[in-house]
Amino acid sequence: MLTQSSSSSASSSTSLQKMKKRWTREQLLKNLEILGPLAAPLPPDLPPSPPASRSNSPTAPAIKRKHESPQDHDVVKRSRTNGLPEKPSSHHHNLYHPPPPPPPPPSQPLRSSNAVPSFNLRSEPSEDGEVREDTTAVTPRGPAPAVLSTTVPVRRPRRGRPAPTSFDEMHDIYHKYGRMLKYSGDARFWSTYPATHKEYRPLANPPPPNSPYHKHGGLIARLELVDALDFSRKSCFRETWATIEAFLGWCKNKWIAELDTIGDREKALLGLIWMIEGFIHGRKFFFSAKLVIEPEIDRIWAKMKAEMTMLSSNAEKADGQPTPPPMLPSPASIAPVNTGINLVNSPAPSRSALPVSTALPQYMHSLLPQTAKGQSASYNMVEAAAKATATINPALAYNVKEVSGGVMAAGYCMEHAQRTLTLPILARHYPTTFARMMSSSLTAHEEHEPDIEDEEGELFWPGQCVTGEGLGWVCLMGKAMIKEFGRDIGYLGLAGVVPKPAPGPITGDSSRHASVLR
Repeated sequence: MLTQSSSSSASSSTSLQKMKKRWTREQLLKNLEILGPLAAPLPPDLPPSPPASRSNSPTAPAIKRKHESPQDHDVVKRSRTNGLPEKPSSHHHNLYHPPPPPPPPPSQPLRSSNAVPSFNLRSEPSEDGEVREDTTAVTPRGPAPAVLSTTVPVRRPRRGRPAPTSFDEMHDIYHKYGRMLKYSGDARFWSTYPATHKEYRPLANPPPPNSPYHKHGGLIARLELVDALDFSRKSCFRETWATIEAFLGWCKNKWIAELDTIGDREKALLGLIWMIEGFIHGRKFFFSAKLVIEPEIDRIWAKMKAEMTMLSSNAEKADGQPTPPPMLPSPASIAPVNTGINLVNSPAPSRSALPVSTALPQYMHSLLPQTAKGQSASYNMVEAAAKATATINPALAYNVKEVSGGVMAAGYCMEHAQRTLTLPILARHYPTTFARMMSSSLTAHEEHEPDIEDEEGELFWPGQCVTGEGLGWVCLMGKAMIKEFGRDIGYLGLAGVVPKPAPGPITGDSSRHASVLR
């Protein structure tokens, strides 16, 4: 049987091969005519068909919203066509290797690494009939300044805190320098006025016409005024600070007058003036509160608290158990009324809560003694304690007023300072000064370590003026900013000041500026 079946299968295969060999070309063409004429083959760059819409998607409108330019649309079509992978010929079609991304078209510039990209908040593509969401784009900003990579401050050996007498010597020296710069800045300003101006005062030895001091006369004058502010005493004497307030206002007004014509780099120096003034107010109100107001207020409060305790205790003894003041019932509540309601099962009326005195704030009630039953102070006890009084002398009242005004003034100055002087502004316009602070190993309490004339040493970003400290760091930072700014315009500092003339009788027009010469 096996032999017969194998022979029959072999004969059938032989007959099939013979049948295949019988087809001729004419026969094949004749059989293919039933398919009809064939169209031209599709081009190889034809994009693929769009995906089928979901059943719940709306029908596409007759006019579609145009979101892309023809050039962008063509770029999208070519990138999608070029990105199609070729059909694998091997059997491992479950392994897919994505093709490399197509190169950007030459018509579009390459995006820099600092540019801010645009982001589409929708994760899936829009379909026919759906309105595409607008692309949320972030406004590109300029590249961040590259600092701290090349500028590293020099770490000087620690000098230690000097003796108090050295501060007095330093004060005398720099106070003299400040007066020189102050006079030079004023005199240079007067020389920049037109010759017909009433404030015009020519310099005895004007700078050469092509020198930086001639080309930037007004700016040099403002720099000298700011430079004079940096030589200040580190202690706190009210008489010393009172003499600088007028000069602060004069210097500040000179910069504010040019606010619409100067750039951010110069505006940072105006912020420096505001910061100096804010730290001066902060130091004044801190030491006034610490040395004058706080000890006196502690003494007055201790006396007043004892009097409050005595008054509240006397009120409890006089009344016994304090009760709320009696209230007379109204005639309507006494008259019997037949309401038809069964009063047997009606609930008992709730007792009214004891009144709370508002003569003192609620947080002060705990400062009073408790009642005999260990409860908090009663109504009558609080009312009695609120009648305690204390007497303050005129000096204390004045100091309290000064501290209150100082806090408000410091806040006002610091609010204006932070508009034009911040760490990002320093990083952008004063990179050397910024690097000297950011790469510093100094601490907030080492104002005595740097040398104010050092242009390479470490600095420290001033802290909060509410601590009463940090004015030295502000002056050190300001001096570094002036030196860094002045190098670009040829500013010489003390070496380029206008010398003050020899003292003599003040007559004529010079009497208007007598206060400046002092």
